[in-house]
Amino acid sequence: MRVLGLSFSGHGSSICLVEDGKIVRAVNLERLTRKKFSLVTLPRYEILMKRVAMREFQSPEEPEFFNFFEVFPRMLRYVTGCANLADADIDLIVKTRDNVGRIVDIAYKSYFDKAYKEVLQFFAGVPQHLELEHHMAHAYQAYLSSPFDEAAILTVDGTGEKLERLGLNSISTTFCVGQNNRVRVLSEVYSPFSIGGVYSNFTRHLGFMDNQEGKTMALASFGTDSFFKELNDTWELLENGHFKFTFNELLSNQLIVERMQKYVEQREYGGPIHQKHKDMAWAIQNLTEIILVHAANAIYKQTGLKKLALAGGVGLNCVANAKVLSETPFEEMYIMPNAGDRGLSVGCALFGYQVLLKGKERVAPINDYFGRSYSEQEILTALNLPNGYKFRKCKNIASVVAGMVAEQKIVGWYQGGAEFGPRALGNRSIIADPRTLDSKVRLDNDIKRREWFRPYAPSVLEEYADEYFVTNGPSPYMLMAVQTRPEVKEKVEGIVHVDGTARIQTVNKEASPRYYNLISEFHKRTGIPLVLNTSFNANGEPIVETPTDALDALKSMKFDALALGDYLVWDEQLQLEGVN
Repeated sequence: MRVLGLSFSGHGSSICLVEDGKIVRAVNLERLTRKKFSLVTLPRYEILMKRVAMREFQSPEEPEFFNFFEVFPRMLRYVTGCANLADADIDLIVKTRDNVGRIVDIAYKSYFDKAYKEVLQFFAGVPQHLELEHHMAHAYQAYLSSPFDEAAILTVDGTGEKLERLGLNSISTTFCVGQNNRVRVLSEVYSPFSIGGVYSNFTRHLGFMDNQEGKTMALASFGTDSFFKELNDTWELLENGHFKFTFNELLSNQLIVERMQKYVEQREYGGPIHQKHKDMAWAIQNLTEIILVHAANAIYKQTGLKKLALAGGVGLNCVANAKVLSETPFEEMYIMPNAGDRGLSVGCALFGYQVLLKGKERVAPINDYFGRSYSEQEILTALNLPNGYKFRKCKNIASVVAGMVAEQKIVGWYQGGAEFGPRALGNRSIIADPRTLDSKVRLDNDIKRREWFRPYAPSVLEEYADEYFVTNGPSPYMLMAVQTRPEVKEKVEGIVHVDGTARIQTVNKEASPRYYNLISEFHKRTGIPLVLNTSFNANGEPIVETPTDALDALKSMKFDALALGDYLVWDEQLQLEGVN
């Protein structure tokens, strides 16, 4: 049975194909359009959506909106090989309530009703379930992609859609339990009480944009508790893991937002960062950790289960995740690598197979490489274009690249299918030497061109992780920030954050054999069983998808070489020892 999961949420659009309980392929739209934060909307109303976005986003990286009928065939072809549903052999389509759906706001209803009927006609002939609730999709996304037979499930994000059953209110946090491949809701927290929403508010005030909450998390490590002390009366922890924010006397705004606005003026995008900005980031990060630990302790008490599945955009906060695992009774925690809205298509597809089609199989993925692989012929076609590169095929590309990185070269690493989530995990990565701060400085200033306060992550051989980091078990998806052991900090200073943490990826030979070999070869040469790993994309661009994307990045980003499958590629104007 083949189930197509779709999500056209306000934070990202994606598609997923599940076949007999196994995730076969999935992709985010931005990888195909090459426009970051690409969103699908109903036909003819892209202009309206852009006007809304211009009011909400303050940076040059505002999202791009695309007509459903223009981009859906491309998305469908990517995961099925067919550009139309009639040929794709799909048994069921499951979709969230999102940008392509019924509109419950009266102000917009007349705009969208006719266009949505056209979409329904497009899906005609295939069984459909097109209005899976946002938080239910998150819960199934976390639980059914986890290796757990039963688990507590916590979904924490900004907000879901407005729901008629809640009087057009929306959900920000959901407490569930997963058993027998089904999810049961225990309780919900409703907007405006949303830690994800408040975090986004702080992020925008700090001069970043939506979907850049990771920058706030990184900046927090440079702050102090001075602003947090002013927030004691703005929030409250409640029973059963719930929480609330206090409103002002006029009930017109939350006190925490008012205090934020008064503490320091909103920073302009790209403007200077002062100590008050750092302290503000520290405050919201600390509050997020407190609320998540409170919620996790409560759901443990309610369920008695030792395993936790976490979903929602807040699940990408690797510092808070580590706190949850270390400060609650949970023994294991699973977070899907695409924990935010872009991963909702997986929740839709798995829900459709297990619940609606009553499927019997359940296959937990061992990695996040759900993008399509490109053949050697496709790679050669890209290489043979007149592009000013030299290249040669290597018998052992991992060994060649490891030798270059050991000599402090920086190399693009392009292998197999792309990662579905936002973190590069060894198939679309840029690799550098972790032993020196020079790697970080060069990446920041010349290659990635990103802010000085953001750390780079280590990919470490799983069996050596405990020697370098204070771990709580494997962390294959770079979703835990753990302390670096003091005795090794100076050996790997390129990947240690100012607070001593590192956002580790533990690399398993079965899950990622070629990447494992690369790190093993680096280990043989240097004695260090890890490399610096950052995503293969320039600032403001999506992670590369095709071989041509990778070659374009080599030209524009100017790192030293590119490992494109078995081929080493470099600029013909450069002289690289041992490769000419």
